Amino acid sequence: MKTKLLSVLLILVVLASLAACGGPDKTGQGGAEGLPKEEKLQKSNETLEPFRKEATLTETVMMDEGGVKITATGLTYTESSADLAITIENNSGKDLSFTSGSLGYSCNSVNGYMVSDGYLNCDVLNGTVANDVISFSYDALMLYGINEIADIEIGFDISDADYNSIYFNSPPVCTSASEGHDYETDHYQQTITSQAAMNTYDYELLHFSQDLLYEQERVELLSSSVIVNQDGETALLLELENTGDKMVYVSTSDIGINGLTATTFLWSRSAVAPGKRCIVDVQLDKVLEPSWQSVYGIDEIGEISLSIGLMDEQWMNVAEKMPVEIAIPGVKASFDDKGTEVYNKNGLRMVAKTVLQDDSDYSSDCHVLLLLENNSGNTLDIRDVPDSLSVNGMMSDYSFSFNELKDGGSAVLSITLPEDALEMNQITSPQEIKEIKVSFEIHNDREMIDEPTVTMAFEEEE
Repeated sequence: MKTKLLSVLLILVVLASLAACGGPDKTGQGGAEGLPKEEKLQKSNETLEPFRKEATLTETVMMDEGGVKITATGLTYTESSADLAITIENNSGKDLSFTSGSLGYSCNSVNGYMVSDGYLNCDVLNGTVANDVISFSYDALMLYGINEIADIEIGFDISDADYNSIYFNSPPVCTSASEGHDYETDHYQQTITSQAAMNTYDYELLHFSQDLLYEQERVELLSSSVIVNQDGETALLLELENTGDKMVYVSTSDIGINGLTATTFLWSRSAVAPGKRCIVDVQLDKVLEPSWQSVYGIDEIGEISLSIGLMDEQWMNVAEKMPVEIAIPGVKASFDDKGTEVYNKNGLRMVAKTVLQDDSDYSSDCHVLLLLENNSGNTLDIRDVPDSLSVNGMMSDYSFSFNELKDGGSAVLSITLPEDALEMNQITSPQEIKEIKVSFEIHNDREMIDEPTVTMAFEEEE
């Protein structure tokens, strides 16, 4: 049993979602890698130029309706951020809360790119006025190719004491730099592929492509990039553009690495306003932790698969999800399917791999890792029988997420054993776990085709 803990420090370049005041047009759809060979081979010590801090704005009304008036009053600069000053006047008859850039509602944009920056949380009593500041980090903006503020749009979530919310997206607040700003160039692509950005943020570009891998409901995938930072963590960056007339949310799910599905569930949901672009950031070391990748024999990432879908603000599908595959040239996409076979029937094979403890400092939960292979000719739904798991003959609490696995697919199946549940059974380390039993329900469409009880025996490795 592999019990060695691998410390993983997830220091990835943080990328958010992007958007436009005049709507940038995409550049030419070049070859598979998008860059001339000579340009890719060039190396230098250059870094990105400092953020330009000359742009100013005149007082601009962003919203004036229902007794609520929001005014942008100025743009100032600190050592690390550009700060938009706003004044909120509340004469609505209710006490109101104003938020933006939050996990619940993040619809801000700068220079045509949706950004996750621009956090606001401001309570304004009825009949009062409040002043606040919305900040945008230079580092977060510059990796998108934004080196000056030409325009800003803010999405506000305005709620009352009864949790009734109104979502309002402001018109563009344009600065003195807007008239001279080049909206036609894809500044993100220019920056992410530049040696200056790689030197500044200490990452390597493993793959870049302008292939049109997704196009639905006027939302297109303009580019895909795979980057790795100095600590070896890898991220997939997807640049998408919404040329439609409605706000949509780009969802990702069914993420796989080297042909092995790591998760089938909704992974991310990113807003992209009409005429804007967004960058979807999939941090692969969070999809499948490095210590788990090692268990499944993934030494290099050579292929990434996922599904992209579109939703509206009510989480209703605008377009059904579609599969997208990104292959990194010159890297073998493989994983290890070996282990202890614990089930093989009806075209479904289960292989027990190992038990690992959390790498984090704040949890000692253990994870039972298995491999699923489906050659049944049908999509299968694998669920647990509730309260059916025992560890060393003693019943234990656990958590389990069912897996829907397509025919011909392979997937990670993990069962989490909480630290407190193990301690109740006097188990303090994964080395003490000798046997696990758990029952499953295997469904083909709506029909249950089997209900096996699987036994996994573990012996500590020398």
